[in-house]
Amino acid sequence: MAVRGRWNAVSGLAALLCLAPVAAAAAEIEACTISAWSTDPDPNGLNVRAAPTADAPVIGNLPAAREVGGERFATEVSITGSHDGWLRISEGWVLDYIFDEPIDFVFRGEGWVSGRHIGLRLNHRHLHAGPSNDDAVVATLIGSLDRGRYGPDSILVERIHACRGDWVEVEGVLTIDGVSTGPRLRGWTAGTCSNQVTTCP
Repeated sequence: MAVRGRWNAVSGLAALLCLAPVAAAAAEIEACTISAWSTDPDPNGLNVRAAPTADAPVIGNLPAAREVGGERFATEVSITGSHDGWLRISEGWVLDYIFDEPIDFVFRGEGWVSGRHIGLRLNHRHLHAGPSNDDAVVATLIGSLDRGRYGPDSILVERIHACRGDWVEVEGVLTIDGVSTGPRLRGWTAGTCSNQVTTCP
């Protein structure tokens, strides 16, 4: 009985050690609630994976942008968390902004996509060093250059690094009349918009 008890204890310890990395990974996921869209230029679409790693199994796909009425609209996503540059999504859909057709859901469940291929619009005038208005301002997104005036929606977001609550850490460049101007910007903002045809209020 003593030997069996010792083996049970060892087995129990092994089980706890196996669970520890899973619990640690779960604790590192930052929860958030934002919407965005796929920017992946791959005509085969953007893979949705089972975990926030490039070698995790593919469990879904966000189709490439579709042409509707002469315009191209990307697949949109609902983002619920982030970890190490990956974004956890709960839904993916294609919205017809031209003919008001029913929403076409292309993914439902829990999956992960790379933040390198997710974009959105910005609304707030500042980027901060962290996810709070109390954090230092790292960039002001309203001003003017030789090419004209610009605002937050002039920032072409090329990557989302992380999110927390309704805050998101973005990276992008100032673009005026389709031309990239100035240095690459990176920072946190709570003012985002996933509408592909206009800025949000």
